Amino acid sequence: MGSPTLHPGYRFIGTFVARSLIDIVTLDLRIEEEISKYGTLKDFHIVLWRQDPDTTGCNWNAHIERIRGSLTDSSWWDVIPQMRERFNLR
Repeated sequence: MGSPTLHPGYRFIGTFVARSLIDIVTLDLRIEEEISKYGTLKDFHIVLWRQDPDTTGCNWNAHIERIRGSLTDSSWWDVIPQMRERFNLR
């Protein structure tokens, strides 16, 4: 069995995880698109930063705080973990 063939935009990490490589502006826009499904962007405060790869191999992180709207709604909490699984910064 040979190595898996990956799209050139993917980076192979560890044994099973492949992440698309994108720039920070594109990642920021994608996070905004995902968060806007849960309210307006004015409802959230988003901070995004590059970091050294963590134990999962992800080289960025973000903090999102809901500042308006339903403060008890936690349906948006999985946005960043899901995006961290799919993307790495170039």
